[in-house]
Amino acid sequence: MTGNAPADVAALMSSLLATDPGRPRVTWYGPDSERVEFSAKTLGNWVSKTANLLVQELDCEPGSVVGIALPVHWRSVAWLLAAWSVGVHAVVFDEDLGPARTDLAFDVLVTDRPSAPPQGGAQAELVVVALPSLATRWTGDVPPGAIDAAAEIRLQPDVFTPYALPAPTLPALTTGELTVSYGDLLTQARTAAGDPGTRLLTGAGPSRAIEAYLAPLVAGGSVVLHHDLTGLSQDRRDHLIAQEQITATDLGPAL
Repeated sequence: MTGNAPADVAALMSSLLATDPGRPRVTWYGPDSERVEFSAKTLGNWVSKTANLLVQELDCEPGSVVGIALPVHWRSVAWLLAAWSVGVHAVVFDEDLGPARTDLAFDVLVTDRPSAPPQGGAQAELVVVALPSLATRWTGDVPPGAIDAAAEIRLQPDVFTPYALPAPTLPALTTGELTVSYGDLLTQARTAAGDPGTRLLTGAGPSRAIEAYLAPLVAGGSVVLHHDLTGLSQDRRDHLIAQEQITATDLGPAL
């Protein structure tokens, strides 16, 4: 850490809000011609409400284990930033819901497919996530005992203050066999970050959250997340790069 760089994700969110609350930080392109943009203020609001849900309703604290089985989506970004703000151990299943670390006992499992939950979450508190961008509740029946994220998050406070910070040795993220500690989380993000203020176009899922979601934010930049970036033609990709003023992309140079 150098200068006044934030020491943790909760401090990073506060820094983005203080620096420029109206600046876009996450832009999402979905499968049904959806485009949703989140300023620092709006993103911070979602992250705070989600973090409060984790703490107030799901009894999470630093060291709790939260499985995240979500696709390439802006809600995945919000859930991961909230998880790291609380200090939980976020265990990310790959985007096909393949096996994660089944040796871990999940306290909470967050998924958009509750009828076919991934391995390892049978005893966890189940949170169902509706993917339509403007969804205010789960469509259909919520499984018995499960929490409807869209409905419950709206009821949470807009400000989150961590009760306790995670120790640097606690795990922050597990993807497959790789685990990153809280002491290394922002360090790895800064190493992966591009130029200050970078605007990254990416199609990465939660398994690549550090370099694709967190790194642009620690650089004071923003993320443009596309649900199927590799499926775009070169012309459509070039148009998107110009329209969104992209400065970096997962698929090679933006310019």
